[in-house]
Amino acid sequence: MNITLAMNNSTNTTLKESRQSNNQHIFAEVIPIAILIILTNGVVFLLFYKTKSLRTPANYLLLSLAISDLMTGLINIPLFIAQTLNSGDYRIICASILLHNVASFSIAYHITVITAEKYLAVVDPFGRNMMSKKTVSKTVSMVWLWSALLGTLPSFWFEKWWLSLEPSTLYLYVGYNIFCLVFVFLVPFMFMLYAYCVMFRAIWKSLQRRDSRTSKKSTNEKKCLIILLTMAVTFAICRLPLFTMFLIYSFSNVGWINTASHPAMKHVAQTFTIVRYLSSAIDPLLYTFFKQDFWNAFRALFLNERQPRTLRPAVIRMT
Repeated sequence: MNITLAMNNSTNTTLKESRQSNNQHIFAEVIPIAILIILTNGVVFLLFYKTKSLRTPANYLLLSLAISDLMTGLINIPLFIAQTLNSGDYRIICASILLHNVASFSIAYHITVITAEKYLAVVDPFGRNMMSKKTVSKTVSMVWLWSALLGTLPSFWFEKWWLSLEPSTLYLYVGYNIFCLVFVFLVPFMFMLYAYCVMFRAIWKSLQRRDSRTSKKSTNEKKCLIILLTMAVTFAICRLPLFTMFLIYSFSNVGWINTASHPAMKHVAQTFTIVRYLSSAIDPLLYTFFKQDFWNAFRALFLNERQPRTLRPAVIRMT
């Protein structure tokens, strides 16, 4: 009996040490990401505060995107850490999942709206001048309201789903995850691909008309092609795996598949979550600092370089 007790204590100690080691490994990954998110998006806020010329209607979309990304660093990652430390606390798990949904959906829709604004500027350059702060304010409000409603929708059945696993709530969660995959990722991504293709063609046609005297402008527009492609690839890489993972787990709950029970799936899910968090630090670099007006403001503020007299927001030329 003493031997059995000693073996059980040894096993419990080993499991505890293994869990602590895994937690430390996760913390070492997500805490630097949270700091990076706060720093990169904090610079966006600082530039807006210090540089009045940046406060254009189109740039307020970028400011709202920075708020969504900052939410990841200030709220979602701390909740993820709390959830890891208190894996059985229902309230923390519920808050973590719902607020993660709100931030993720808001970021996806903000990027879609920003892409639409760039697309409209290319298709109809005069339409850009019609954009007002009132229009942007309504658009941003709709994005946040829809993201909050859709993201917190599972709260109506979350308790029954998590605590009792009622069949009706399991199927409801499958439908919810399918809806999110389609309308938060696939539809926005298909629109982004279409918009980027139109912008690609516009830039490519302008490159065909260039000669040696405008080589610098041509170089900038070639860089823009790379940036647009990077935006599309980053959007897919940082969001599709996580939406797919949610769907796999919901399929597993209803017994359609049993892949989610594999031990490696936990590590895969953690990896996808970390990649999603990392995207909130990448977004300011792709959507903000590659714009000429933001880059000029950054150089003026941090490198003490004089700004040009006019800071024209980039429509196609983003570098």
